[in-house]
Amino acid sequence: MQFNNTWLRIALMAIPGFFLSSPEVLAKKNHSTKQVHSNKQGQGNFVDGIAAIVDTDVITQRELNNRMTAMRVSGNQATPEQVLSLLIDEHLMNAHADQMNIKISNQQLEQGLQSIAKDNNLTVEQLKQAAKQHGINWDEYVANIKQQMKMEELRSQVVRARVNVTERDVDAFLIQHPTGLYADYKKPVAYEPRYEKRQVVERSFDAKAIAFQHIYIRVPDGSSAEVVEAARKKANEALSKIRGGQSFASVARQYSDAPEASQGGNLGIRMNEDWPALFMSVSKKVRDGSTTGVFKAPNGFHILKVLERRGVINETRRVVSVRLPDPPQPQLTPREQAAKQAGPVNVTESNVRHILVRITPVFSDAQAKARIDEIAAKLNAGEPFADVALKYSQDSSASLGGDIGWISPGQADPAFEQAVANLQPGQISAPVRSQFGWHIIEVLDRRTEDKQASIRRDLAHETLYQEQAENVLRDWVQQLRSQAYIDNRLTGEKTTR
Repeated sequence: MQFNNTWLRIALMAIPGFFLSSPEVLAKKNHSTKQVHSNKQGQGNFVDGIAAIVDTDVITQRELNNRMTAMRVSGNQATPEQVLSLLIDEHLMNAHADQMNIKISNQQLEQGLQSIAKDNNLTVEQLKQAAKQHGINWDEYVANIKQQMKMEELRSQVVRARVNVTERDVDAFLIQHPTGLYADYKKPVAYEPRYEKRQVVERSFDAKAIAFQHIYIRVPDGSSAEVVEAARKKANEALSKIRGGQSFASVARQYSDAPEASQGGNLGIRMNEDWPALFMSVSKKVRDGSTTGVFKAPNGFHILKVLERRGVINETRRVVSVRLPDPPQPQLTPREQAAKQAGPVNVTESNVRHILVRITPVFSDAQAKARIDEIAAKLNAGEPFADVALKYSQDSSASLGGDIGWISPGQADPAFEQAVANLQPGQISAPVRSQFGWHIIEVLDRRTEDKQASIRRDLAHETLYQEQAENVLRDWVQQLRSQAYIDNRLTGEKTTR
């Protein structure tokens, strides 16, 4: 069934306001209401702050605005008319849920919050802090989650009571669609290129003046080759000390023959054209704060350090057309890929039993860990696994001695599944932490079989169930509308029972 908790699997910022229909269902909606009154001049005019009246319930303009904001944040664009229609449906469904006495327990709520946190790679406490950072009131957030879980449970009950997919239906579907999926299911989409005009600011720096520090090793005119080589060696020695970490100024004081040596070789700042052409040429590719190598001039050897450049920033603005990225292509799940592949799909399954101690708002992680350690001690003392599971496990499998049957990869909590993979048949695990609590796990047996036929059959069943469920929900919501008084202040429409 597709209508369980999948709507919870969304990023944090999509959560402040939920919506009950997918964009596809939203586009298909076409409520054939009996129009009693239409006042086009009053459309969108919420003088009293009321967007709609549903029986005795009121949908405020603030509620509509908040839901639209939440949908925009989550990347779901919809018109005010569409969002208000969803809110009307939600109010009708909430009233019906109250009539059916549907309630969400604290344990169910905690599991829902854990699921959301896990899908965002957070703990519940980290989720709470993230909500605070995004300006989301935690109490309102939790109340909203609880309300949406209530709506989901209502929808599930409605669907379960009205949808029936038979084995013959599945057989007929597989004859036409052997993979269990429609031929165009998640088929790559060819998108028209999308472009956006953007203003680009290009900046460039035009240096007009430069400041140098200088080391000069003098070579008198007519010097012998030995004198020239000694001067070169002295210059290279000075450069080596600079590159070894000594300050340019201290090396200049020690080695330079220039008049400014006592000032650390500081030559000051001058316009570019006022410096010797050789200085400008050698320093052209040297960054501010860096030093040139040793270079020779007719009067000797030189080393320069570029202290800073000054000039003007040139700015050019132009409008360019930028292609926007295409929307992501639909991706097949591993199970769907297995259904479509040619040849067998060999899957290794494990027959597992376990003992679970749940973590709840009133039973902390530390308490659950202490309890599971006590249970582990009983097993180590020789008590039969099935007897201990029956007495202490908080899972529905307790009455079966903890036996949960055969599980396949991807079917269980990742931490639970990893623990199962690390066990040999007949081996019992140490306590294992999952999103549900603390477990002790035993692998009873293991087998490898070709599961492609069963995967395809399951997918076919899910596809047919989903199709029927969408039609059932659409018709059911329409029935609720037909039995209600609705005054839509946005469109000016009113419907009566």
